[in-house]
Parts: sequence; structure tokens; C-alpha cells
Amino acid sequence: MAEISLCIITKNNESTIRDCLNSVKYLVSEIVLVDTGSADNTKAIAAEFTDRIYDFEWTNNFSEAKNYALQKATKEWILVLDADEKLSDKDFDSIKKLTALKDYMGFSFIQRNYTNEIGSPNWTSSFEDSYAESKVANGYSPTRMIRLFKNNSQIRFAGVVHDSVEKSLTKIGKFAETDIPIHHFGLLNRGKDRVEFYLELEKNNYHGGFFQDYQIGAQLNTLNKLDEAEEYIKKSINDNPSFAQSWLELGIIYLKKNKLSEAKESMQKAESLQLNSMTFNYLGIIFGKEGEFDKSIEYFRKAIALIPKNADFHFNLGLTYHQMDNRKEAFLEFKRAIELNPKYGEMIKLEWGGLILYDFIQYN
Repeated sequence: MAEISLCIITKNNESTIRDCLNSVKYLVSEIVLVDTGSADNTKAIAAEFTDRIYDFEWTNNFSEAKNYALQKATKEWILVLDADEKLSDKDFDSIKKLTALKDYMGFSFIQRNYTNEIGSPNWTSSFEDSYAESKVANGYSPTRMIRLFKNNSQIRFAGVVHDSVEKSLTKIGKFAETDIPIHHFGLLNRGKDRVEFYLELEKNNYHGGFFQDYQIGAQLNTLNKLDEAEEYIKKSINDNPSFAQSWLELGIIYLKKNKLSEAKESMQKAESLQLNSMTFNYLGIIFGKEGEFDKSIEYFRKAIALIPKNADFHFNLGLTYHQMDNRKEAFLEFKRAIELNPKYGEMIKLEWGGLILYDFIQYN
């Protein structure tokens, strides 16, 4: 099998870097670590695993630091991880087999962003999951990204914050999708200050274009800066009206503003462009708020069909049944929501023959 270089950038990651490197030390042949200014023991810990440690002055650009690491790699394939991520050894054989395939320049994995938060995009429960790494949280939000690729000078990262090699890789070859998970734990201890940091980087390196406008708008929406978020999302749509995620984000903004008609129109536009569980979920919420319960149920069922282990979808469906006074179905959906995400047990008390909703409960 071909040899793999791990490329990783760090800054003050002493709490996670040992677990990260331990998780792949028997998979990779080389560890290239680029530090961007740690003031803690990150580099000392890394030195237990590799002598390929380099300093790089932080330029407020993740791609530039990662590309510096790629320049130092010497093996045929490159694996990229963040310092708060891990791989499971149960996937090593599958990863090694990928490097023997001749038709692809790279492979995408599924980054599992572990979180206990309610309402996270496309959240999937860890209940009955086969990976020991998943037990750290009630579930995760998945993100697909290319993390294993050929060591080729034409393959480089682009993007200030949301960096990716996809654009450069697909100019010279193709990649294949895999279901191999990357276990990411950073969201468990990340607050809005991290979102504000990413937002500042994006604005300080602003070049326009539909995708960057979308990213800035989505971050502003996360911070509930709705008017400014709406401006950026509308710019994104103006540049690329076929990008479904911008329509979805605009619909979420309108829903937060309680503009149901505008929210529905935006969500239906997103639905026409792409089948997405979150679009289905939000349309279910909108129809539920409008009292069109049959349509609400229909859309929540569509969302559940795509992600059966999403607690939010089951909870929202339960709320619609509760509004219809269908106590049996409401009970079953709430029970499933609590089973998938025990955090819902703080909001709902199930009793034999009935249920109690604590305080004012709304759709998520």
C-alpha cells in the first residue's frame, strides 16, 4: 500500500493534539505539523510523535498555513486532520485500500461535528452508533469534505476559513465519496466567540462571490445579526440564484423575523433546487405555525425519511401532533426524540397515559 503523510496545523492545542496524533500514528508514515504560534505545550507534545515540526507566521488565512504543510509532505498521499479531530482504527484498512485505487486523485470523508445542541443542521443521534468515539456526545452534524488526496503540487487549499482542495483537485482529476468518518470534537467547547473569529477573518479577506457571501451571511445569522445576514444572503442569491443553501438560509432568517410568507417562499425555492432534510424540516415548521397540520406532518415525515435518527425532526413532528390534540402520536414522537437526544428530556416529561411540556415549547 502507498504511504501517507499526515498534514496538520496547530495553535495552542495541547488539550487535543496527543489524542489526534495517537489516533493515526499507526496509519501514516509521516507526520508534518505546522504550528502558527502556540504559547502552550502543543509543540512539545507533538515532538513525541514527529520531528517534522515547522513554524509558520499566522496570516489570518487557514489555506496558506495548510498549503505550507503540504509543501513539506514527502509521501505519495496526504491526509489532513485538524488538531481536535481523530480517526478510528477500525477504518484504517478501508483508508489504505483507497490509496491503491488508480482512478481517483482524492476521497471525501464525513466530518462528524459532535454536539449536544438542539437544532444543529442535519443532526444525527449517536444512539446505538458503532463508533466508540461517538459516545462523547448525544449526536453530530455531518459535513462532507476531501481529506485524503494525492501529493501533487497542483492540489492546494483555497478559502480563508472554509478551506478546501476540491477546486484545484477537480482541475486535474476526480475524487470519490466515502462514508469514512472523521471524529471532530471542537464544537463541544466552542462558543459564539469562535463564530465571531471566523466572521472577522472572512470580512478582512473579503473578495465577494456567492459562496463567501453565503458563508458570511450564515455566520451573521448564527449570531442573530439578522438584517446584515439578510443583506449578504441576498447578494449571494443575486450572484447565483441556483445555490439552494442561500435560499434555505434566507428562509431561516425570515422565519426568525416571523415573516412566514417570505420564509415559505424562500424554502420552497430551496426545495425546488435540492432535496434537503433541513428544508423539509423548516417547511414543516412553517406549515405548523400556519395551522396546516397535514402539510406540516408531510414535511416532517420527509425530513425523517432522509435522517431517521434526527431528534429535532421527531420532536417537531410531536409538537404538530400535540397541537392537533393527537396525544398518542405526540407521545410516540416525543419518546423517540428523547431516546435519540436525552437533552429533550429536560423539556418534556413523559408519563404513563400522558405528557407534560415544560414552560413554553416551540419548534426547533
